[in-house]
Amino acid sequence: MGLTDTNLEDIVSRVHTIPSLPEVVTQVVNMVNDPNSDAKRIGDIMSRDAAMAAKILRLVNSVVYSLPQPVHNLEQAIAILGFETVRSVALSISVINMFQQQETGFNMEEFWIHSCVSATVSRLVAEKGKRVDPDVAFIIGLIKDIGLVVLVENAPEAIQAILAIARNFKCDFISAARKTLRTDHAEVGAWICENWNLEDEIISTVQQQGDLSKARYKDYVAISQFTEFLCRKKNIRLSGDFTEAELDNDIWQYLGFERSGLMSVLSAINEEVERARELLSNAS
Repeated sequence: MGLTDTNLEDIVSRVHTIPSLPEVVTQVVNMVNDPNSDAKRIGDIMSRDAAMAAKILRLVNSVVYSLPQPVHNLEQAIAILGFETVRSVALSISVINMFQQQETGFNMEEFWIHSCVSATVSRLVAEKGKRVDPDVAFIIGLIKDIGLVVLVENAPEAIQAILAIARNFKCDFISAARKTLRTDHAEVGAWICENWNLEDEIISTVQQQGDLSKARYKDYVAISQFTEFLCRKKNIRLSGDFTEAELDNDIWQYLGFERSGLMSVLSAINEEVERARELLSNAS
């Protein structure tokens, strides 16, 4: 089978084990959407994993969330931050720890710095625009490129070809992958999110992150593309991304703020980078 014949099914067939979310996190994800859940029930579930609970409290008390007073127990953290935010914290810790393998020619620390910056900036943009859930935007920002890690591990011969095309044509990884394969890391990432039973907004946005015109959830895709633009401007790039920092004019109608807000977001990037480093440090 040649590289150009490789599709999602071929990649999936090479993945011997789909990384699974810890049971505690899976239960928390399900309970967030349960109207009968309360802070005590969720806190009790999360306390079953002592290491996870400790990391959650450490992350909640970091600069990532900038709380005025320290939080000393999970129930208090859940009450202050809300179910959705605590879910995004738990997911962050799990996903970052799941994908820590070091592959030749692939810088995992660089990948996670980009992902964590993407997550914190996506939340910032969502809060500014007031059109979508900032915590969902945060999760999308964190995991939208997770399929790249799966490709690196399970299709290393394709990765080298994709990187060569991206470098020669000065394009992003998704465009280069589509020139080489019949799939890309966005499609692989959506498959992983589907196996984790995440919401359709997350699955669909991860899959359609590169195409605003065809996106079902245009607000979230617009945030993803806007965040990538900001990361490129600050040279916090995803591995294999050689494209110029350009922004589609159509994005502005979905962000919820005017072009004049660009400078205020750009000026906040340095602070968000520090938040991202803190997120990565506390999660791993």
